[in-house]
Amino acid sequence: MSTPVRARAAALLAGVAAAALSVPALAQPAAELPPVEAAVAAEPQAPATGQSTLAGEVLARRRAGAADSMSLIAGEPGVGLYANGGVSSLPVVRGLADDRVLVTIDGAESTAFCPNHMNPTGSYVSPARVDEISIQPTLSPVSAGGDNIAGVIAVTTRPPAFAAEGEGVKVEGEVGASLRSVADAVGASGRVSLAGERLSLTYEAAWNRADNYKSGEGRRVRSTLYEAYDQALTLAWLTDRGVLSLKAGRQFQPYQGFPTQRMDLTENDSLFADLRYEASYGWGELTAKASWRSVDHEMNFLADKGGSAAGGMPMLSQGRDLAASLAAAVPLKDGGSARVGLEAHRADLDDWWPPVAGSMMMGPQTYWNVTDGRRERTGVWGEWEARPAERWTTHLGARYEHVETDAGPVQPYAWTGMMNMADAMAARAFNARDRGRADDNLDLTAKAVWRASQAATLEFGYARKTRTPNLYERYAWGRGAMSSAMTSFAGDANSYVGDPDLKPEVAHHLAATLNLAGEGRELTVSVYRSQVEDFIDAVKLADLANGFVRLRFANVDAELYGLDAKGAAQVWDTPGFGRGVVTATLSYVQGENRDSGDDLYHMTPLTVRLGLEQAKGRWTNVAEVELVGEKDAVNALRHEPQTAAYALMNLRSSWTTGRLRADVAVENLFDTAYDLPLGGVSYGDYRAAGSTGAIQPLPGPGRSFNLALTLAF
Repeated sequence: MSTPVRARAAALLAGVAAAALSVPALAQPAAELPPVEAAVAAEPQAPATGQSTLAGEVLARRRAGAADSMSLIAGEPGVGLYANGGVSSLPVVRGLADDRVLVTIDGAESTAFCPNHMNPTGSYVSPARVDEISIQPTLSPVSAGGDNIAGVIAVTTRPPAFAAEGEGVKVEGEVGASLRSVADAVGASGRVSLAGERLSLTYEAAWNRADNYKSGEGRRVRSTLYEAYDQALTLAWLTDRGVLSLKAGRQFQPYQGFPTQRMDLTENDSLFADLRYEASYGWGELTAKASWRSVDHEMNFLADKGGSAAGGMPMLSQGRDLAASLAAAVPLKDGGSARVGLEAHRADLDDWWPPVAGSMMMGPQTYWNVTDGRRERTGVWGEWEARPAERWTTHLGARYEHVETDAGPVQPYAWTGMMNMADAMAARAFNARDRGRADDNLDLTAKAVWRASQAATLEFGYARKTRTPNLYERYAWGRGAMSSAMTSFAGDANSYVGDPDLKPEVAHHLAATLNLAGEGRELTVSVYRSQVEDFIDAVKLADLANGFVRLRFANVDAELYGLDAKGAAQVWDTPGFGRGVVTATLSYVQGENRDSGDDLYHMTPLTVRLGLEQAKGRWTNVAEVELVGEKDAVNALRHEPQTAAYALMNLRSSWTTGRLRADVAVENLFDTAYDLPLGGVSYGDYRAAGSTGAIQPLPGPGRSFNLALTLAF
């Protein structure tokens, strides 16, 4: 870390600590203690009818048997998933994916330190630890985070719990186990908490393992296996004003197959620590946070792609995230509030490929893909929420961020020889140019909520959102047939080259959401339109063998528009049959590269989900039909495959009694064979077939019998 950057980070952390310590002296006398079962209540936010929140019974049902935290949001309107790895799927919000979506875990951001994005933020928390997921698309408040253009997915783990006065030390926890037949998947989780009136200590752990899953045709889909461990320890102190907590842990993946990538994950080891202080004062709320994460990542070939007995193609990366933030919220006389904050985030990356003994191409030197990569963000933001009239709420927010990126000189496997000539020339050109870049980014959110009646609410507004390119988009430099193919996080198995001159993406969003509720019925409909300046797409550099292409990341203008809808209606409530509710969601999105006229990559086809839920006594039963339209609007540049329409049937049942919960499910009841519209290409199967023939889209999982048991104590 350079001296100026170290000084700036130290100054920020010192400022956060000083502010947190000095405020009590200025504050009014302390209020009553907050409730003992949770941390301080969340800051007031403007009503967000376009926001989805998963918690309680719905989340518990989805969590049963799940190994990937992002899979929990599947089925929400406007949301999709890139198939990536078994615990590393990439979220899509209204047609915008991956780094364009900000995913946080307890407010902390993480960087994908991998040229294939095998370790995204969502992979660092097991579903067993998730307590709530908030999805804030398009018009998300600036306080939720910057450096994104799609919106925010905020994952929250269980808050610390404390014993009631006079209760003494409280010991509680739970253990769980799960099975999924489609991939011979097994999982286990546990949690134990020791809580007093002021101190709380909680340990959580989870383990998940799966083989290659079976498709509806009954064959194994190559490179879909995984194993992952997750541990976290939380120490919390309940003060007279709030909660001070420290959470630290480790997430370890010994392997994870990636069916759409040329490489697999052969180890990912991550340590993290989050320090948080949330408190209530006479003037308002204060939140101070600091977080750190280290990642050691290895790629090579698992058995389906040839294995690494002869050395394979080892690729290593090491990354570090360091962040700090301070936020304050002050209530206003009209019932609104004012919120301000400052924050800083720094990511450091080294990415290198050791030489392979006996290889004429991969040696004799270490290939340096990214050397001393740095991405540093500092920002300030402010929000004003007002209630100018009885039925109106307005929300205005602005965020300014200064972002600096840079990378050091690189080297190929060899500076001489025909096999490394393209990389040697590219490395010399890369090293000769200035690589440091600085961006000044501005985000704005302006929205209003009109409560026309107790049954009708309308939210509408505008947002400007900005994202600076990631380190691989700017600094992946290799031009060789092999080296350029190693940067590819789109799941298309094509080759990508970075461009240090890429500009930040700037999105201009218009959106409106109508919510109607009453008499056991609810309907929410959202429409949106987005114009994205300097959208990071790609241009073709060369055609490669077997239909693949080499591309360079490039700025273009893009447009997206679509519609989301979600509804529910109670259809019966009787002593004999309990309560019955029908549910439905609909998602539709279109996207276009305005420069070329090509369809944007991975636009989700029209998707409808219909469900019938019955709750009676200890039982909750759900029947669900998923209808997905034909995907014929595909990206020609990347040779994106079309996929056919399909329908899936799922059955789920939950039973709870006292401390025991049992969940059973049959997914894809009729064992339908289908291809995932956002799955990318099935490169694992293609490689296993000898890299011959036409590459096919990735098949979806076949019928699966799932069982999950949870026992609380």
